Amino acid sequence: MNYFSSDKTFVFLFILLVLISNPIFSNDFSSRDNFDKVLKGFYKNDIYKCNYINKSWSTGFEEYPYGMVVNSGAFSNILVFTNRNIVGTLWPNIGEISVERGVRKYQLWKKNKNDEYNLLNSDYLEDSNSADIDLKSKTDESYKTYFDKNTLKINIKHWITDFYSCEIIESSRFAKKKLIDIFVNQNEYVKKDFAYREKNPSLFNNKIELLPN
Repeated sequence: MNYFSSDKTFVFLFILLVLISNPIFSNDFSSRDNFDKVLKGFYKNDIYKCNYINKSWSTGFEEYPYGMVVNSGAFSNILVFTNRNIVGTLWPNIGEISVERGVRKYQLWKKNKNDEYNLLNSDYLEDSNSADIDLKSKTDESYKTYFDKNTLKINIKHWITDFYSCEIIESSRFAKKKLIDIFVNQNEYVKKDFAYREKNPSLFNNKIELLPN
């Protein structure tokens, strides 16, 4: 009996089994192919935590002032994920989303030029109720974000841009997967947000005041 040949066959079959079971070759995060590729990129790359610096630029809207303002309704912090020419912004804190912000926990942005990104339109419910993202689709130029790894300037509403200071955060694989799960099943997290807001209405307001000169 040729034991050497048998060993080679065993090694080959073992390697093949490992490759087939490797997460790289399966949809770990989402059953939507394009969305899953983006999320895998987010998982592999650094995550940035960006904290609001109490400064926003307002173009003026209805009763809100024009100029440099403090936006008490801004997200206190935003997590930023990157994958090639796509940026994902995620608002992780419970209770901070609202009807005025479009009732979603994240946005996807496609690079336009330099550090400028435009909003990439996408469905945001769970896989069974959402179409796959189209990375070649036209972006919404009325919503922009600027990200250079140190700073984030983001349009949550078309008339106001909130300013953030950013730094890399260390995350375990488990923590990264839990954060990316918010992208995939964000509607479940939204329910928790609104339940928390209903129980704690006094914690949330939306005052926008001009900064002193």
